[in-house]
Amino acid sequence: MSARSVYRWTMLSIIVACAVVSYVVLTRRHPDRPVQPGPRPNFQLPFPCGERWRLTTYPGHDDYDIDFFAAEGESGGRTVVASAPGTVTWAGWSATLDNGAQAAPGASGTRGGLGFGVIIDHGGGWFTTYGHLAGAPGVRTGDRVGQAQPLGQVGHTGSTKVDHLHYEQLDDTRDPRHTRGVQDKVESIFDGVPSGITSDGSAATGPLRTAGPQSPDQTRTSRNCG
Repeated sequence: MSARSVYRWTMLSIIVACAVVSYVVLTRRHPDRPVQPGPRPNFQLPFPCGERWRLTTYPGHDDYDIDFFAAEGESGGRTVVASAPGTVTWAGWSATLDNGAQAAPGASGTRGGLGFGVIIDHGGGWFTTYGHLAGAPGVRTGDRVGQAQPLGQVGHTGSTKVDHLHYEQLDDTRDPRHTRGVQDKVESIFDGVPSGITSDGSAATGPLRTAGPQSPDQTRTSRNCG
């Protein structure tokens, strides 16, 4: 093979290699490329082992959102724990007034917001949300938390006046922008069993946007034993 042919083959090989590398890089960075979630963690009820809780929803709640009320006794002041190990991506205060301004920490009955709350990243695109805690969370953004680690106490801060825990499970690989928005919400599963809380019965709220029927209440016993 002549020197000229060797040169041509060398340059062609370099061009092909560059094209392959560019394709791989661009494909990985492209925001619209679908991403598959990792294995779903073995989520447990967000309460200490053995406690019984009622799971419910209402029209106007986003589909799949769960409100937890104690099956026996008062809900307020009960300990809220992590459903699975993970890293705290947010822990703090979030609530707004009718005029859109930020509500003072500890306010109740606001127009919107989780009040005192926590969001945990469990890896593989899986997140859990805990809202309306009684006071500032016992964990901070960036903390690594273990299974059943206490996060705070059930309360009525933010957009509620009734003691309960607002809870969500999310798969943020459903949204290429990874916003953990309404479209990322999924039916919660606890100890391998679907929660039964899916539709809130309202077509005005997502992600299902179907008018009725509303999911019936469920009662579960926590197996979150650490």
